[in-house]
Amino acid sequence: MSSDPRIAILKAAGEVFARFGFKKASVEDIAKRAGVGKGSIYLHFESKEALFEAIVRQSHEMSLAELKASVQRATTPEAQVRAYIRCKLEQSVRKPDGERLEMATLFELGTQVMHLVPQMQDADAAILARVFEDGVARGVFTVSAPQLAARGFVELITMLVPKLMTQETSPLTLEALDASFEIFIRGLSAPPGPTPPTR
Repeated sequence: MSSDPRIAILKAAGEVFARFGFKKASVEDIAKRAGVGKGSIYLHFESKEALFEAIVRQSHEMSLAELKASVQRATTPEAQVRAYIRCKLEQSVRKPDGERLEMATLFELGTQVMHLVPQMQDADAAILARVFEDGVARGVFTVSAPQLAARGFVELITMLVPKLMTQETSPLTLEALDASFEIFIRGLSAPPGPTPPTR
């Protein structure tokens, strides 16, 4: 375990919540796994809810950093949109600690942090909106409302996440999603300039 008790607590809590769900996870189990006394947890977090919220925030910050890095590595606006989509899908199908979460656990965990979802989606959408704005500035995309389009797209991906997280995702499913997203990316493209009249 980490020499920093707060880090050890967060790591242990993430494992316990993922395994048992929010309701069944106990502070005692988290303390035991972290190698600290139960009182130490309450020195760092005022409640089990606060601890869970800290884990969700930390996890989202890590996902956001990965998403930004993935987008920044791409060199064109189209490639950046593809990188964004690919990263979001990979994050969705990634198995936490080698195990899939049951749908009931996902739902239960989701209800505990529902108030955080809008701000997390806003942060995800802000990355995509910047890509859209850059694409418009370069004359590559025609998007009249980049912020709104990005937010709508994040909503669509969010609806896919529970399905991708709770069942084995076949290569065919991911290939079909890629094909669908390719249509979306082509729809962003600016129409070519007017063609000169022929004589």
